[in-house]
Parts: sequence; structure tokens; C-alpha cells
Amino acid sequence: MAVLLCLVFTTFFQAGCDSSAGTIREIRTNLDVFKRTPNMSTLEALDKSFAKIDAEIKVFEASNDMIQADLFRRQAMTMRYEYRATRMAFLKWSEEQRSGGEKPDSSKAGG
Repeated sequence: MAVLLCLVFTTFFQAGCDSSAGTIREIRTNLDVFKRTPNMSTLEALDKSFAKIDAEIKVFEASNDMIQADLFRRQAMTMRYEYRATRMAFLKWSEEQRSGGEKPDSSKAGG
């Protein structure tokens, strides 16, 4: 019985980690798309993905799994910095376009 309970718990725990890892991959994919071609739908997808990982982190915290919570929090934070740098570069480029400048190299904006 204890082995079965342990197996069920491990499966449940692994499913939560897989889900969060998938959300991190989703953020990475959307961030790469946003860097290449910034648009509102990708921006909205990024916002939803960041909200989703925040909720998943809270689940880890509620179950007292601070190691997983910290792992995913750090990954999300790193990608938020990259997202903000890319977004700022895009806004700067947009402003320069109105003034007659050229497109920025988004690889310099954190990627």
C-alpha cells in the first residue's frame, strides 16, 4: 500500500513539473517569436504564459515544494527580464521609425 501511495504521489508530482516545464517552453517559444516579429497576439500569449507559470509556482509553494517553486520562479524571472529588454528595444525602434531611424538588432536585447 505504501509503495502504491508513493507511486501515485510521484506521478502527481512529476505531472506538475512537466506542466511547469511546458509552460516555460511556451514562454521561450513566444519570446522567440516576439523577438522576430513583435505583435499584439504574441504579447498577449506571453502575458497569459507568465500568469500561468505564476499560478503554477503558487501551487508548488502551497504544497511546500520550495525547490521547484524557486526553480521555476528563477526561470520565469530571467525570461521576464529578456522580454522587457526586447520590448523596450521594440518600442525604441518604433519611435525611431516615426523619426526615420532603422530597426534594432533584437539579439542585443537580452537574447
